[in-house]
Amino acid sequence: MKTLVKPLAYLIALAFFTFACSEDGHEQPQPQPGKAVNEWGQSMLQIEQIAIEMEQIARGTYPNGSRFLACSSVQNEATPEGLETTFTFSGTSPCVDGKTRSGKIIMFTSNNTNLERIIYLDNYLVNGTRLEGAFAFQLIQVPGKASVIRMVSSNAQVVPTTGGSYRYSLNRVTHLKEGAGTPNDTSDDVVEIYEGEYSCFKHNGAFEASLVTPVVVKKTCNAADNLKPVQGKIQMEMTTGQKSILNFGNGTCAAQPFAE
Repeated sequence: MKTLVKPLAYLIALAFFTFACSEDGHEQPQPQPGKAVNEWGQSMLQIEQIAIEMEQIARGTYPNGSRFLACSSVQNEATPEGLETTFTFSGTSPCVDGKTRSGKIIMFTSNNTNLERIIYLDNYLVNGTRLEGAFAFQLIQVPGKASVIRMVSSNAQVVPTTGGSYRYSLNRVTHLKEGAGTPNDTSDDVVEIYEGEYSCFKHNGAFEASLVTPVVVKKTCNAADNLKPVQGKIQMEMTTGQKSILNFGNGTCAAQPFAE
């Protein structure tokens, strides 16, 4: 990695802990709450799915050779600042979750205890959709909670092949609600997102979002093709003032998200 890349990645990922969406000069659509998840809820769901996937890598719950990382080549490089791990995907065949990936996921584990890890994406595509951004992870101490991690990203982007790209930012805090007592066995982990702020800007509108109730991710529910929360609520507020809630379900593995 070029010597300037790491400092730039730190600045990109950590510069913003409060977010604001830009507005364009066009009339913006009004999301209509209902059982079906509209395009705004779908964007929020995708943002959270990406965040979960990046966090699981940072937490080390996907060892080399497990989950979709199994279809990448792995290179480790020790530097004076820490350890750089590069996962390179060829895009020649689907991974275990059925998705075809190309490009690189690069994770830097710092020797600085105040900034534990940073992940950034280099020409990374999933089923042709380009995912961009840098994601910083900091281990923090919170009384009564185990393995608490703050995740921050600013100006990340999703660029589908069909158009409709959008930028987003997030600042979220998670902890191990269950599973902290078995550090060598992640299969029983239950990760709870108990603080979260998000923003999203698309060509036809923008929203900011925050947690209504904690969002729960159960490792036992995360089949290879089913990486998503199963419980909790996130409220989205458009720049027009219209609000809607994305409900992730009742906590069972079969739970499906719906809009309120």
